Amino acid sequence: MNEDLPREVMQARVQLMLGEPYLASAIARLPVINADGLGWCDTMATDGYYIYVNPAFCATLTQKEIVFVFAHEVMHCVLGHIDRRQDRQHALWNEAIDYATNLMLVQLGMKMPEQGLLDQKYTGMAAEDIYAELKKESESSKKKNNAPAAMAVCAGGAGEGEDGKNSEPGGEGPAKGWDLHIAPDDIRGQNIRAREFPSSEERKRLRIALGKPVEEKLRGTMRGLMEGEFKKAGGGEVPWRTLLSRFFTGLRRDNYRLMPPNKKHIWNGLYLPSMGSPGPSHIVVAIDTSGSMGDEELGLILGELDKLRSATECRLTLIQCDSAIQKVEEFDECSATNFDRMRMYGRGGTRFEPVFDWIKEKSRQGVFTFDTLIYLTDGFGSFPDNPPNYPVLWIMTPHCIQQVPFGEVINLNGLGN
Repeated sequence: MNEDLPREVMQARVQLMLGEPYLASAIARLPVINADGLGWCDTMATDGYYIYVNPAFCATLTQKEIVFVFAHEVMHCVLGHIDRRQDRQHALWNEAIDYATNLMLVQLGMKMPEQGLLDQKYTGMAAEDIYAELKKESESSKKKNNAPAAMAVCAGGAGEGEDGKNSEPGGEGPAKGWDLHIAPDDIRGQNIRAREFPSSEERKRLRIALGKPVEEKLRGTMRGLMEGEFKKAGGGEVPWRTLLSRFFTGLRRDNYRLMPPNKKHIWNGLYLPSMGSPGPSHIVVAIDTSGSMGDEELGLILGELDKLRSATECRLTLIQCDSAIQKVEEFDECSATNFDRMRMYGRGGTRFEPVFDWIKEKSRQGVFTFDTLIYLTDGFGSFPDNPPNYPVLWIMTPHCIQQVPFGEVINLNGLGN
């Protein structure tokens, strides 16, 4: 399928394979289609497997820029960007994956065409995290301007992109940037995909294989900042709710307890201890109220913790702290938490030591026993010098790359998962 490509495009492919050998396998494996005459691709495009190239567009670019755009399309395929969109808004997702891809390629020293999307503030963020930021900015802008929400465009329909420009059928037009991202079930390219097109699972296996040399290259030159992209591409990242549930139920109460007794022997008049159930009997949850966590994030996390707490009949101590402890609340096994109406106190700087000092003092008094501390924060603050002798779980905001000196970490990448 590559034989009818114009000479400058063929040269760009060869130049990319020689100059960036870690991409060679992907370039050789992914089929390229001459989009001249297709009627819907004015620039370049990909459906996650095929790469579509319009020669007229390439004629407007320098050789180095053609190399960049070609690498851009290859990376969309390697990182599974098309399959990862799910039910996210087309235009915003298109922008998010372009930001993520362009940042990688620019940091690798490639020359990007002027119309490409690039912002250093997204460095180290996976496309899902960039999308979340873009969505917040879009919603904030709409509220500020008191404008009606943009109409969502479903696959197969037509409407306006996020920037007000007309989008392509399916709502996946290049509202910003230069290329098209089309879904595997899009009518565009349908006759080409009828010849050969791997299934969703086959595409996943393919990108894992093709992505290995790319991931190794990026890890060596960019200190692993794009590791989240490869975890998402391979489906290796476990949703945060699952991780939280595993941590929560992994905290067992005493192995044996008399209330309730072992039901198997009650009929015989024997009241024997039963095995302890998964889950803690008392947890301490600390909230960083310095302003680093938004209301949406706090609401989701606290709501999930409350469900787990209810299932295990668990007591809760809730501490609000910024640079000092602002409020402490106690909830027994049956208390209603009303997290949706909770008021936040503080919003100053961030120090983690006050919470650990408070727990240490309570424990020293001999009246305070608990199973774990769960700290909700962005991770940026001062830590205690020495790790405590109890389990600590840090639940951190998306795109945080701060390293904690102890405890386990759950990063809220893909907040809705």
